[in-house]
Amino acid sequence: MIIETAPKPDAHTAVSPAANSVIDPAGNPTPIVPTAASSTLTQQPPWLAATSRSDDLGPVILPLVALAAPHFTAAEILTPPSHCQQSAVVLSSPHAGRVYPAEFIAASIADVTALRGLEDFGVDQLIGSVRDHGITCINNQISRAYIDVNRPVDALDNAMFTSPPAAANTAAASSRHVRAGYGLLPRLTAAREVIHRQLLPSDEVESRIALVHKPYHQSVQAALAAACSHFGKSLLIDCHSMPSHDQHDKPLADFVLGDLHHSTLDPAIGDLLAKIITEAGYSLAWNHPYAGGYITKNYGRAATRQQSIQIEINRRLYMTRKYVLDQQGSENIAALLAHIGAVLSEKLAKA
Repeated sequence: MIIETAPKPDAHTAVSPAANSVIDPAGNPTPIVPTAASSTLTQQPPWLAATSRSDDLGPVILPLVALAAPHFTAAEILTPPSHCQQSAVVLSSPHAGRVYPAEFIAASIADVTALRGLEDFGVDQLIGSVRDHGITCINNQISRAYIDVNRPVDALDNAMFTSPPAAANTAAASSRHVRAGYGLLPRLTAAREVIHRQLLPSDEVESRIALVHKPYHQSVQAALAAACSHFGKSLLIDCHSMPSHDQHDKPLADFVLGDLHHSTLDPAIGDLLAKIITEAGYSLAWNHPYAGGYITKNYGRAATRQQSIQIEINRRLYMTRKYVLDQQGSENIAALLAHIGAVLSEKLAKA
């Protein structure tokens, strides 16, 4: 069965169907032989590893039983080759996941074509080259529509549940993300369509946290701890993608860097990062419209030994149309990210 992908809320690119979706609600995945994969700390089944190939970027729908340990972990950890010196830089990709639990799809009023609008499509295809500079990458494989790992665990909309979840927090529930419909468990698609067919049981929160949020953040924390142990410092690059135009149809810069308004990154590192990007011929903005999310805030403080930066990449740079990567554009962005990784790794090693 093939699922056709749907447009994201970016009217300036065309729509193309995905031709390589992997779908098996019965839990018997179609065997697909993957290409040579990156070195990972987490061993994924071959049918899931195949989704990392650039020609297999369609949604993967599998039952929850197939996503349980030890066969699966939400956090795909891409480690550097053994001959590379370890870096103090860690890269995270929280929103590129294309795996959808079948039970979630069945219970959603929105179909998978609409749910995909929340993906940072293809970002996982851009980051792998940084490993050649000693950088560990953590990629979340589960769709953001199911649970958003870039939100705190108490960022919940109580109106979505049959009774208030144990993790609910009044202050977090009033945050702008939750009110807009994009809390820990998103209420709306990117096109602002309702996701869930009915109210969720309160224990659904803990189940999704255990499957995705907890292992993802444990992996990020472990990578940062390893960097700090080796160098006495760490820098987390949180990698995202954005549409070509904002909600007012104004064109966005090629890159938007977010340090939560100068609170998570040493200005000297920020200046160096901006210089690399602009000297490569790309336009750049700081903190608008994306200043950084929970991951950036949680893992970085300026003037400390653990810092962070969010990088938003304009999709027009690496996509030809919806859910189709532009080969040359993807290679250009991957090369730029690798260069950024190399320069920042060297700077932190000498600092």
